Amino acid sequence: MQAVNFFLRKLKIISVLSAFIFSFAACFGQSSFPKITELQSRNPMFKQYQQDLEQNYKNIARGEPTALSIYSYTVQKGETIMTIAARCNVTQESLATLNRVCSSDSSIEGRELLLPTVPGLFVCTTPDTTLEHILSKKNYDSSTLCYNISGTKFLFLPGERFEPTERAFFLDSAMTSPLPHGILTSSYGMRISPISGMEKFHHGVDLAAPIGTPVYACRGGVVETCGKDNVYGNYIVLRHDNNNQSLYAHLSKIEVTEGFRVERGNEIGLVGTTGMSTGPHLHFEMRMNGHSQVPPNSLFTKRK
Repeated sequence: MQAVNFFLRKLKIISVLSAFIFSFAACFGQSSFPKITELQSRNPMFKQYQQDLEQNYKNIARGEPTALSIYSYTVQKGETIMTIAARCNVTQESLATLNRVCSSDSSIEGRELLLPTVPGLFVCTTPDTTLEHILSKKNYDSSTLCYNISGTKFLFLPGERFEPTERAFFLDSAMTSPLPHGILTSSYGMRISPISGMEKFHHGVDLAAPIGTPVYACRGGVVETCGKDNVYGNYIVLRHDNNNQSLYAHLSKIEVTEGFRVERGNEIGLVGTTGMSTGPHLHFEMRMNGHSQVPPNSLFTKRK
C-alpha cells in the first residue's frame, strides 16, 4: 500500500510539472501576454508586474534562480525606451534587446512593448540589426538560458548589462555625411527639374562634387540593392535599423555588393554623373518604410 501511495504521489508531481512546462511553453510561444493598460500603481496588472520584477531583483542579488514572465504594454505618445524603463524600474537594455530596439532614439510610439520580469540581455539568435550582430559575438556556454518568445529565439543573460561598446552604439545613433565635401545644389521638395524643366517633387538632395569623390555610408546597415537605373544611373540602397533606408545615386563606381554589411563612414562608391544627370553630383535620399524623408541638415556640413 505504501508503494502504491508513493507511486500515486510521484505521478501527481509529474503531472503538475508537465502542466507547468506546457503552460510555460504556451505562454512564451503566444502572440499576446498579460496586458498592462497604464504604467500606474493603481493598475492591478502593473502592480503585479512590479512585484514580480522586485522579487527577481532580490533573487539575482541572492544568487537564487529567477522566474521569467512577460507582460505587454502599448506605448503612448511621447514615451520612449528611457522613460518606460525608468517608470517600470527595469533596465533599458532589457527592454531594448527583448523588443529588438536598436537605438535609444528609436520611435516606438503605438507599438506593443514586451516587459520582462527579469532584467538582463536578450540576445537574438538570428541577428538583423547592427546592435544584435555586436551582441551575437558574446561568448556563451551550455548553461545559457534559451527562450522562444513570440516565435523569436533569444539567449538570455539574467542581470547582464551592456558593455561600454554596446552602450555607446545604443546611445549614439548619429549619422555622418555621405561626402567628405560637397555643395548643396538642390534641396528636398518641389523644384523645377533640370532635365524636363517641369515642376516636380525632389525626393532627396543633390550634392555637387568632383567625379571620383568617395561616397560614404551615412549609417551602418546592409546593402539592400545596387545596380544601374535609367534615372538614378549607378545607385546603392542601404537598409538600416528601424526600417530606414538611404539611397546614393549617379555614381561612377559601386564598391559594394548586395547583402554586404557596412558601418557608418565606410566607402561604398564614387561620385559620378550616370543616369539622368546634368553634371557630377550625388543624389542622396533618406527613406522610412519606403517613403522619402527630409535628410538632416547636419549631414551636409564638411565631414570630419
